[in-house]
Amino acid sequence: LGNVCWTRVSHAPWGVQSGLLIAAIHGRTAMQIPNCSSTLEADLIYPSLISESWAEVFEHLPDAIFIVAGPAEGGRIKYLNAQATAMFGYEPRDLIDQPIEVLVPIDLRERHVAHRSAYMQSARMRPMGAGLQLLGRRRDGSELPIDVMLNHVGDQTNPVTIAVVRDISERKQLEESLIKARDSAIQANEVKSRFLAAASHDLRQPLQTIWSLQSVLARALNGSELAPAIGLLKEAVRSMDEILSTLVDINRLEHGAIQPVMCDFQLSDILPRLRGELGYAAASKEVTLDIEESTEAVRSDPMLLPVVLRNLIGNAIKYTDKGEVRLRVRRQEEQVRIDVIDTGHGIPPEHLKRIFDAFYQVDNPHRDQRRGVGLGLSIVQTVCRLLEHTVTIESKLGQGSTFSVQVRRGSVTDARAPVMPEPENTAPPSNATKLLHIEDDPGVSQAMAMLLRLEGYQVVSAASRDEALQHIELHGLRPDVILCDYQLPLGHTGDEIVLEIAARLQHRPPTILLTGDITDKHVEQAKGTADLILPKPVDAQRLLRELERLLGKEG
Repeated sequence: LGNVCWTRVSHAPWGVQSGLLIAAIHGRTAMQIPNCSSTLEADLIYPSLISESWAEVFEHLPDAIFIVAGPAEGGRIKYLNAQATAMFGYEPRDLIDQPIEVLVPIDLRERHVAHRSAYMQSARMRPMGAGLQLLGRRRDGSELPIDVMLNHVGDQTNPVTIAVVRDISERKQLEESLIKARDSAIQANEVKSRFLAAASHDLRQPLQTIWSLQSVLARALNGSELAPAIGLLKEAVRSMDEILSTLVDINRLEHGAIQPVMCDFQLSDILPRLRGELGYAAASKEVTLDIEESTEAVRSDPMLLPVVLRNLIGNAIKYTDKGEVRLRVRRQEEQVRIDVIDTGHGIPPEHLKRIFDAFYQVDNPHRDQRRGVGLGLSIVQTVCRLLEHTVTIESKLGQGSTFSVQVRRGSVTDARAPVMPEPENTAPPSNATKLLHIEDDPGVSQAMAMLLRLEGYQVVSAASRDEALQHIELHGLRPDVILCDYQLPLGHTGDEIVLEIAARLQHRPPTILLTGDITDKHVEQAKGTADLILPKPVDAQRLLRELERLLGKEG
């Protein structure tokens, strides 16, 4: 047989190794093996032992080898190699001439006899129990998972089965470890999602109270020596709001809760709004913000593309101490390229590959949360992937960075404005404006009432559905506008209550719903009821602007 056959058989992978071995001993055709005085088939069928050459090969194989007689001899073991004795804990003399079922778990032995007989009726080379989990039984009664490759040798008179057995305990342990790790990761992800959903609602309530009280104090202490402290309070609350919102957004993106709605629209529909939102942040650092005018039309989501640009511009302002941040739009054949260019610190080359990783910040080793939590660019990449846009970065250390977003061109003729109306410059509502505020959290209710009364609203507060309807039915309240929380006691929701009020008034007043829930399902349900749905905590100035806008439309 020699070293050539040994190398081919012993060093091949499991499937190939078994195939080569079984191919070498398959069929009735006499295969003359070099350096062997007889064929393997003759050795197996006629003498009681195999030739020394084949025995040497079998002894050096890494898997257990059994040669088992046919049904006429009760499926008895005629040969086993050293690996077989080591695997099952028997001495060779304990297994020779014993039924192969001695190595099968007791409760499976009767079934195994039937399977063995059926195999001999249509014997061919194949894995045993394909798709099933096979078990062997050691001498001490313990069981082990195995893979078995079978092949039939000989004729109906002298049938012999070659069984190549592999112990797959380590593989099973690895599979179980991977399954446990996967299940743990899924469970941890679900726990994280539930936690963020609960935290979003529970934390937004007190944040809304703080926002409202801060606005009240800012008015009351305007021009006093405490005014700077109130300004610091505002920035602290804004930072808390941004961190919470960012964590919630990335969680929603990961779980596919946000689905894009693609349409054609002009960039001029969204760029002015970004200029207004981010102008203050740039001015406070004495950084020039230049968002160029553009009439280019793009195909994207008019709600999600601003998220990308807002994060890129905000990130550029954060890391620019002097100079400018500029948004530039360029047409490139069927694409529109939007560049956000800054004159900031620049990014070292070794950090560029990880710049879009979640929680990764280049120069915030001490995790100063005033500088965010490092999720802005991760959100940019996630949203761009969702929208099938490409985002890239070029940066030179000490000179600044350019983030570029490639977006498909849209049709100007078909372009439609996104549902993002600009606040109208309407006069503040008069003192006679009646506002029904439905909110079950006492802190939020009191702080909001103080703020709105300072703005001249006549505020009527209700903590529940029944109290709100009581104001309508018993006290004759006819609100000019409704401000309502979404989740209210006893399972009532804001949109349901607003519809009940509308039925009693025979018209629906302008309505704003506030929600601290991060799920999208209820938002879709409430869209037909409310004029506007705002997440908590809502910036007091934005809320006042939206109220003015709604009342201005009615006027």
